[in-house]
Amino acid sequence: MAAPAKETIGTDVAVQQRVNELRSQLQKASHDYYVLDAPTLPDSVYDRLYRELQDLEEQHPELLTPDSPTQRVGAKPADGFTSIPHNIPLYSLDNAFDTAEYLEWQTKWQRLEPDISEAKAVAELKIDGNALALTYENGILTRGVTRGDGIVGEDITQNVRTIRTIPLRLQMTKGQTPPPIVEVRGEAFLPLDVFEDLNKKREAEGTALFANARNAAAGTLRQLDAQKVADRRLDFFAYTLIMPEGPGEVAPPTDQWSALACLQTLGFRVNPNRQLCETAAAVASYYSEWDEKRHDLPYLTDGVVVKLNSFDLQDRLGFTNKFPRWAIALKYPAEEVPTILEKVTVQEGRTGANTPDAEHTPIHLAGTTVTSAT
Repeated sequence: MAAPAKETIGTDVAVQQRVNELRSQLQKASHDYYVLDAPTLPDSVYDRLYRELQDLEEQHPELLTPDSPTQRVGAKPADGFTSIPHNIPLYSLDNAFDTAEYLEWQTKWQRLEPDISEAKAVAELKIDGNALALTYENGILTRGVTRGDGIVGEDITQNVRTIRTIPLRLQMTKGQTPPPIVEVRGEAFLPLDVFEDLNKKREAEGTALFANARNAAAGTLRQLDAQKVADRRLDFFAYTLIMPEGPGEVAPPTDQWSALACLQTLGFRVNPNRQLCETAAAVASYYSEWDEKRHDLPYLTDGVVVKLNSFDLQDRLGFTNKFPRWAIALKYPAEEVPTILEKVTVQEGRTGANTPDAEHTPIHLAGTTVTSAT
């Protein structure tokens, strides 16, 4: 594909038009490449258009905007992170460890809604990463915050901007006005091949290795230098869309399944291995299927998240002081791997109790290398 002809720019209006055109082309090309995994622009053409946009923004700094593709990495290293209260708390999820416990959870919410014998639920893979809350104002990414304790997180917007699967500007159809405020939640993670490359590099440098991909992602998100974050190639799956009623041409979705579709329309990467389940039996089947297939995925997953599909039902069920009543994490069974016992040492605690510690041949469990067991 040939690059569009570079027009002669002689007026401020022409400069603005060209800048807008370049940003639109680059944003679409980036979305096609990173989110859809379907490149539409050769790298050489992308690089040429990107350099042209950089030059124009340097010549006309008044045209620089935070959603420009050139602003993925550009700020100086941060001095530290600011604590930010979440607009809406990020609740943790109650856990079930087998389908019998899942059915017990279903019985609990059905007691509150006795007229409902079965409700549709959305089953999604539980990505073993780090939760983020993203805020978009008039379609522009203005804030990215870690989960923290669920009430207060850390403002890491500078680092969030480096994640290519997080749009800096919401993708809207031509002429469509973005909603005034949108909050998106999802999981930042390191793909397993990226994690392995990172640890190989650290080993060559004589630096301590990360125990697993989740810890590596957490450490990356808290880097003060955004360039280092960009170099580690974090990824992101969106799973929650919060869009208050108000002016705007995008209608808020009424259920989780349509919210995921809406997130895709807005430019986010949504995990493709989701399923709308009509019955508890369908949830159990999905859980069993992915318990077997999870080892073939290019990222870590430690279970399945099940959410009742209807937002109206979710609102009626509400929350306990810890968890939403309308969602649960159905965790996979603990992994077991054989190894060779090499040595046993006994640690004596201050109360006189003895605790044996077994050193064994290193094994790989749930994305972590384990060398000893109590």
